[in-house]
Amino acid sequence: MITTMMRRLHGEEDGYSLVISMLLIAIMMMLLAVALTAGNAALTQSNKGLQWSKTLVVAEAGLNDSVARLAQSKSAANPCAISTATVCTSSDGEYQVSWSVNSDGGYTITSIGYYPTKTAQTFAREVQVTFEPVPSFRYAIFSQSDLEIKNNIVVVGDVYSQGSVTVGTSATVCGSVTSSGGGISLSNGAQIVKSYSNVFTGVSCSGKTGNVWSGGSSGIVGAATVQIAGDAKASAPASATCDGASSDYAITSPGGNTTVSGAVTACGKATGVVGFTSRTQGTLTTQPSTAELPSFTFDPNNYSILTCYPSGGTCGANDSTTAIADFNAYVATHKTSLTGTFAVWQRAPTAMSSPGNCTTASTTQICLDGIGLSGDFTLITNAPVDFGNTSTVSTSNSPSEMVVVSTYVPPASTSCDANGGDCSIYGQNAVKFDAGVQSDPDDGVVGLLYTTGKMAFKNQGSPGEGALYAAAMDLKNGFDIVYNSRIESILGFGEQLEQTLWQELNV
Repeated sequence: MITTMMRRLHGEEDGYSLVISMLLIAIMMMLLAVALTAGNAALTQSNKGLQWSKTLVVAEAGLNDSVARLAQSKSAANPCAISTATVCTSSDGEYQVSWSVNSDGGYTITSIGYYPTKTAQTFAREVQVTFEPVPSFRYAIFSQSDLEIKNNIVVVGDVYSQGSVTVGTSATVCGSVTSSGGGISLSNGAQIVKSYSNVFTGVSCSGKTGNVWSGGSSGIVGAATVQIAGDAKASAPASATCDGASSDYAITSPGGNTTVSGAVTACGKATGVVGFTSRTQGTLTTQPSTAELPSFTFDPNNYSILTCYPSGGTCGANDSTTAIADFNAYVATHKTSLTGTFAVWQRAPTAMSSPGNCTTASTTQICLDGIGLSGDFTLITNAPVDFGNTSTVSTSNSPSEMVVVSTYVPPASTSCDANGGDCSIYGQNAVKFDAGVQSDPDDGVVGLLYTTGKMAFKNQGSPGEGALYAAAMDLKNGFDIVYNSRIESILGFGEQLEQTLWQELNV
């Protein structure tokens, strides 16, 4: 009986295994469905990520194509401009681009990439890059030949010459002085400093090296009470014999009181200096690298607005016997409100007549005596430029930039100095650019004066901001200059471009 009852109880459990099996299968199917859904979602997301990345590649293809076109010609046609129906095709999609030439000769390029096409786009990405010319102007004063910075001048910024450099009595350079192929002579009271401040003029600087470095056999010669705040180094070519006793490639101070606050290193002897942290004689060090005068290329396509003298034909290719006179007549009418870009090409330019005393009636030199600006002003010419006995160049539209480029090269047999002569760019008695608030580098007028010939200035009343570059230069009697980085990249200089900005606009 008991056996019969047990059989009945077990019989009532029949079918439980099937139920449990079906339940487990259902759970597994649910888990499988979840896994499949998650996998599909991940795959979809991965595909979208790949498409998103491809869209950026398409936009980058538009940038690269534009760079190639502009490298061939700044006036290149745009085959697929933004906001038009025309597109360009890459291997992964379509793109449209736009570009503009900046005031310094660089480019701003915008590219929109579409995936897979513009009309049936899944994604669109917009990127923008800016290319700027590699900076060409890093020195306050640059000369390819011997350079004389005469008495009481204050220079804020670095000074370079391929030839010898003379720093006059009580002249101050807040920066470095480098001669790659000549010697450096420091007159009584000359100072090469790391920082400087003048409460009367408002000129100040800090963070400079205060170094003096020569590469010529004359080495460095310091007179009485000379101060060098950084290092003094007299280097020599690899062929030189550095014995520590020679007067060649040496550092000397005949008065015995040139103070060097940093290290003193010379191939020859190093005598008469005091205050140094270390002194090493008879040591060969590499000469300063030779810097070249930045080359200028005149391309009318660089300028969106350009006024040419003479006006007919191709600007810069044609010349005229009256180009100087015609432009001087324009200056006479707009003397206090000059702005714009002007190219003046004189046929057979000749030497200035009475440098420093020009008038707008002159036919031998462009006369910028007593001018004022109402915006940026650029003058490009093959003729001499005379700032005359001028007053401060001010502006009614701050900040303003003034660039004067003269390709006039006087004959080698002629001379140009602070008292006149056959100069490419000349001025006397208070020629300066109005710096505005001296402590603000982003206001007032900043100027670049550049010539492949000869430049001379004298008798400035107070400092002007900018830079002076010439094949030969003579500065005298307080003609002060304060370097301003606003002129480090100027249109027409520096054919190489560097990318300065990359940004995505629609993210």
